Amino acid sequence: MPEDSLYRNTIDYQLSKIAENDQDFKKQLVTIYSDYMRDIPAYFARLIEQEGLTGIMELQHKHKTTCHILALQSLSDTFAEAQSILSEEIANREILLSDCTKKVTTICHDTLTQLQEITYP
Repeated sequence: MPEDSLYRNTIDYQLSKIAENDQDFKKQLVTIYSDYMRDIPAYFARLIEQEGLTGIMELQHKHKTTCHILALQSLSDTFAEAQSILSEEIANREILLSDCTKKVTTICHDTLTQLQEITYP
């Protein structure tokens, strides 16, 4: 993101590029991605509790574009980390999965905050 830009944050910059100055479209994108960010943590936590490796893989696939558009590589990486933990017998598995859940919650909360800054300065 350019330092002297008119953008409120990185996500504002990313969505502005996609929307190409169409503010209505940008607002729609903000609404869509805000809904995703609200839903992902609870869904992810349920999948972790159920040890749903397939569900985590599907969640990562479903949000691959979201992660790319919003520059959320850390979210994608955390999904992959959880998959790895679930697919192997690892010491401290519960603690590691709990850490993944906390990371997902934090990333989604921070992203939701940035999305809200776009429409509510």
